[in-house]
Parts: sequence; structure tokens; C-alpha cells
Amino acid sequence: MPTAPRAPTAAVRAEAGERFDRGLRLFNGGDNAGALVEFRRAYELVPNVTVLYNIGLVYSQMSRAVEATDALNQVLAAPGQLSSERLAIARRTRDDQAARIAEIAVAANVEGARVEVDGIESGQTPLAVPLRVQSGTHVIGLIAPGYSPQRKEVAIASGDKQALKFELVAMQGRLAHLLVRTHVAGADLFVDDQRVATTPLSASISMAPGAHRIELRRAGYTTAVAPITLGDGASGEVTLEPEEDRSALASTSGRLLLDVTETAPVVIIDGRPRGVYASALPLAPGPHHLLVERGDFEPAERDFSIEPGHVTSLRILLEPTPEFRAHYVGRAQSQRTWGWISVVAGAALAAGGAALAAYDAKQRSEGDSTIRGINAMAVRHSGELCDPAGDTGSATYQTLCAMPYANATTQVSDANSRDGIAWSGVGVGAAAVALGVVLLLTADDPHKYDGPAPPPENSAVLRAWPTAWMSWRAGGVGVAARF
Repeated sequence: MPTAPRAPTAAVRAEAGERFDRGLRLFNGGDNAGALVEFRRAYELVPNVTVLYNIGLVYSQMSRAVEATDALNQVLAAPGQLSSERLAIARRTRDDQAARIAEIAVAANVEGARVEVDGIESGQTPLAVPLRVQSGTHVIGLIAPGYSPQRKEVAIASGDKQALKFELVAMQGRLAHLLVRTHVAGADLFVDDQRVATTPLSASISMAPGAHRIELRRAGYTTAVAPITLGDGASGEVTLEPEEDRSALASTSGRLLLDVTETAPVVIIDGRPRGVYASALPLAPGPHHLLVERGDFEPAERDFSIEPGHVTSLRILLEPTPEFRAHYVGRAQSQRTWGWISVVAGAALAAGGAALAAYDAKQRSEGDSTIRGINAMAVRHSGELCDPAGDTGSATYQTLCAMPYANATTQVSDANSRDGIAWSGVGVGAAAVALGVVLLLTADDPHKYDGPAPPPENSAVLRAWPTAWMSWRAGGVGVAARF
């Protein structure tokens, strides 16, 4: 009997949850490509319909109608505990994406030929079913050992069906392979004036051996050209980096406006450093690749597109490295701790000083009152009890006049002496409180870079919350779930 699949371990669930959380942050920050990578890895670790649902939504955001339709078909076939609202969004998005798919039937005179769509292998002849492609312009190629490669460019509308017939011609020798490297996305690759694919290229290009002219063309850029000669069965490589056409850029460019979560980020666009970001950057229309770097933070990458005359705004969330996160949290918590210590200690010192000052005021008042009373009875020759012209050596005079006067004078003097300490305590305490308040107000938030709280052990999907999404003709809410 087949054994049941083993349940994922706690470590696997933890990794899936971390990747899913990272995918959510990237998705909500607009980095669909980065989010897709994290979602797909999370799904590989712990297959879950909620994750697959989000994968389908991200594919739709990326205008990858075939992949979006396939993912959401799986969701609708086995929805699990997905809510009725999410199912309605999945169905609506699936229908919208499916309506953008066209079909191309491919026939060839050679069996086992590799079928490529825009340079990506999609099957072998004979194809059991037509190719499913998104509406638009595509290059369909057939490559077979012993035959000259053949490619055809086809433009197809949504829902259309077309048929292509290939007649491969036998050749002497073996196919050559060329790897084309470039940082520029959205450029058309031409081999001997025939369009072969669009960058970025995921694999090498197969071609007949011999001399060839390789070109990369893109509007807003100068054409990059490289001649190359490939021997029988040889592999070659060329690097082509089209330069921005400054004259065309002045009239057709759009601008890129960045909102980066950290200061002084270094920006690299299409492999070219642009320095520390300060203001919107003019760029040629079409797709671009952005890399944002800053010390102590993980690099952030983003694919985006520029429209002529428009400003494209991107928010870039930079994640700290584990080392910087630990240092940042420790520093923030330490400053907050010292801030509270300063406030509490300062308040206690100020309160103690104020209490001592109040006590001294009372002691001074009592002493002054006693001195005034004795002075009133100390008029010479008045015959009063404390008359200094009388018997000042008598026990009565000493007990009722001399000793109380001396004690009251000492009481006032001591109170005056302690006042300096009391008011110094009030001043120092107030300064400490002020310092503590400044420390607290200027302290960094130790939770600034925190993600969602970790779930209890042995949980599958604990909680979910909505995230907004939009597509070409639809909108809705995606689900973000914790593992």
C-alpha cells in the first residue's frame, strides 16, 4: 500500500511561514516577482490552498494569464476552507485571465522537435494539444538535431486560434548554441535580422553553425550589435548592453519616483549604478529592473515598467540584515531603558528635593517665629521675662530665653543650609526627567522591523487578513495567512 505523505515538521512549517510573510511584504510593497518566488517556495514546503490562491493573484498582476488560470483552476477544483468571498474573487479572476488566452496549433514534418515560445521550451512535436499563450506577439520556434532551426513570429488576439506549419530543413553538422547576456529587459533579440526572442532570456539560443549577426533592439536605446561565428556543435556567448538614446529620452521618457523606507539608498537600474537616490529619474519607456542597496539592509529588487510622459511611483521596503536587526533592537531597547530610568530617578530626586525644601520652609518658619517671640520679650529694662538687663544667668532665663533662642537660630541656619541641597535635587531631578523624556522621544522603535508574531507550535494556518489587489479588468482582495 502507498504510504501517506509525511506531515511537515515544525521547522518546515516555520520556514514556510517566514517565506509567506516575506512574500506578503513584497506583494503589498508592489514587488510581484519577489512575492511570487516566496509564495511558490512556501507552497513547495507546505501545500496550502490559501497560498495557491495568492500565487494565482500574483500571476494575474504580472499579466501571466496562462499561469494565473492554471493556478486558480486548481484552487477552484479543491477550495478547501477558502471563504465564499475568496472563491468568488478566484472565479472572477480566473475567468478574466482565461479570456486573455489564445491557442496556437503547431504541426511539423519532424517528430521530437523542441517547441519554443519566446525562447522558452513549451513541448515537443507532435503536440497533444495546442499551445496556450497570452494574446499579443510571440515567436514560435522549432529546433531539432540535424535540422536548421526555424522560427515564426505570430500576432494573436484574445480567444483566437491559429495554426502554424513548420517544414524543417536537414543540415550538415550539429546545432550551435549561443548564450546572450544583457541587463536590459524588453529588448528584441535578432539573429541575422530575424526576431528570435525578447529579453530576459532564460536559456541559450539554438542556431545553425556559421557566421551570424546578433542584435538587441529596443525603443529608446541604441542598437547593440555583435558578430559571432559558431562552429559545428559549438557553444558561444555574447554580452550586449544597449545604451539609452539621450536624444530619444528627452522626448519619450517617463520618470521613476521612489519611496524607500531607509535614507540614502543606492540605486542600480538595468545593471547601471545611478548613485544615491535623491529625486525622480528619467527612464526610457518599457520594462526595467531596479536594485536598491543600503548598508546593513538586504538588497531589494523590483521589475517595473515606464510609460511615456508618466511618473511611475514605487515604494521599496528594505529588510535589515539579522545582525543589524539585533544591533538596532538592542540599541533601541537600551535607550528606552535608560530613558525610563532617567525619568523615574529624576522624578524621585526632584520629589525628594521638593519635600526637603517644604520641610525646611516649615522649620525656618517655626524658628523665625520663636526668635521673634523671644525678641519681643528681650527689651532692655522692660522687666519682661527675657530682659537682658535682668539676671541672665538664672535657670529661668536660660531655660525660657537663651536656650530656645539658640535652638531656633540653629533650626533656621540648618534649614537655610539644607535648602541648597533641596533645590539642587529639584534642579538635577528635573534635568534628569527632561533627559529621560528626550531619550524616550528620540529612541527608535524596537519593533520597527518586526514581522507578524510567530504562531504556536503544531498549527497549520492560524490567521488570515485581506490584502488589496487589482488587475486589468478586475479587482478584489487577496488572503494573507500565517502558517
